[in-house]
Amino acid sequence: MVRVATKCLPVGALPYDNIKQTTAMMAKLFSQIPFVALLPNLSPEDTITKRLFENIPGIVYENEELVINPGVSNYKENMTKLEKAFNSPNMHNLAAYGFKADFLEKYFQMIKKFQSKNAIFNIPGPLSVSQMLDNYAEQHVIVDKSYRRLSVRAVCVKALWIIEKIKQVCSETVPIIILEEPMLGQLNSIKKTNPEKDNDFIADLLREVTRKLKKAGAIVGVQCFEKCDWSIPIKAGVDLISCDAYNNPNNLAIIPEILTDFLEKGGIINWGIVPVTSDQIVQGLKIDYLEKRLSATIDGVILSGVPEELLYKASIVSLNGSTDKLSIFFAEKALMHAIKLGSTL
Repeated sequence: MVRVATKCLPVGALPYDNIKQTTAMMAKLFSQIPFVALLPNLSPEDTITKRLFENIPGIVYENEELVINPGVSNYKENMTKLEKAFNSPNMHNLAAYGFKADFLEKYFQMIKKFQSKNAIFNIPGPLSVSQMLDNYAEQHVIVDKSYRRLSVRAVCVKALWIIEKIKQVCSETVPIIILEEPMLGQLNSIKKTNPEKDNDFIADLLREVTRKLKKAGAIVGVQCFEKCDWSIPIKAGVDLISCDAYNNPNNLAIIPEILTDFLEKGGIINWGIVPVTSDQIVQGLKIDYLEKRLSATIDGVILSGVPEELLYKASIVSLNGSTDKLSIFFAEKALMHAIKLGSTL
């Protein structure tokens, strides 16, 4: 049975422009489940994409776009090292694939101080990575087997590095790796370009990463705040799905049998139910309204045939996006609403 420390999942970038405020908020709300917060108002250059591709062989920026260039120096040698880190993921082999982030040191300090039950790390998933990169023949990476392999290796070694670091800090902390897969919401467009890449193909791509990270001791989730087919990551064997329950409330009601099986095996659903699109939206939010909206969403899934007790037991909540564009006052109001809403489950 998969367990997480709280009923509220931390997601998205935060609005702070200094580490002190970030640490204070994290210690107050997420001490048992800290995450490597993105702080674009402090470090605009720190993105999950750059964290992922730092020190990955052959990845270069050209005209502000990421491309694969196998012609860079030492490409084959570095690919051999990448493969070794993937196959033998000890800290010696993984050290070259670490990354820097302003909040990273405090993240590790919090895990140690609070003996956190979980620690979260968000990273682009392999499907979305395959759509970010083009090779020099202008083919999407998903078309080329060797480049797909690079995408999977890149995601895995970064996640495996953070898993090993968390283990070093506190052996009892269970890492949660969230694969961000916005491209799950764009599968129809992908299939038009590559009609042979069906749902089973996408599930296999996710499954390779999921198995590797679960074997390393992590809980693995997929997050997509777009309307998408959730049967794909569920079939890939993920432990957690994180969906937008505010704008797409019926997204899970269409797969009741698959969802029931997922929950019976210990799966978790994160409902991204607290909207954070603007200060004005957050200003008007009331906790009783969010409770009713969440209940209505869950009831819709129950009516489709998913057992009520099973569903509520597996449910956690979150914001449905980042708060870095909000004022700090309203960002914290949204976070507090999410925490309070989680306590009602």
